[in-house]
Amino acid sequence: MPREVLNKEPLTISEAMGILQARSEESELSYWQRVAFEHAMQNARIEPEESRKIVKELIKKHKISKLSAFTIANILPPSIEELKDLLSKEPKILTDQDIKDIYDIIKPFVDKYENQK
Repeated sequence: MPREVLNKEPLTISEAMGILQARSEESELSYWQRVAFEHAMQNARIEPEESRKIVKELIKKHKISKLSAFTIANILPPSIEELKDLLSKEPKILTDQDIKDIYDIIKPFVDKYENQK
């Protein structure tokens, strides 16, 4: 049975996984919810709170687009070069120092994920 849409807000993969996990404890997930949950479990790299913290900090401190902030939080690029690639479509012109500052924000989470492998 379709549910009413209460809110259309972007989520990180980690946040989606947390929501679907909580929902699975309440009741059985639909087929598509199970597919999304399995995808999120395979691709979530950090905790939901950590991913939201990254998004908020990137938007607030560096004024990058929501799309770029969510993409960075989901992918956690392991190098500055990969981060530059993700930011190449950003309408705001970012200096090398801006990109380094952004990388410094995500680096602790990248390191944490690499150590969990």
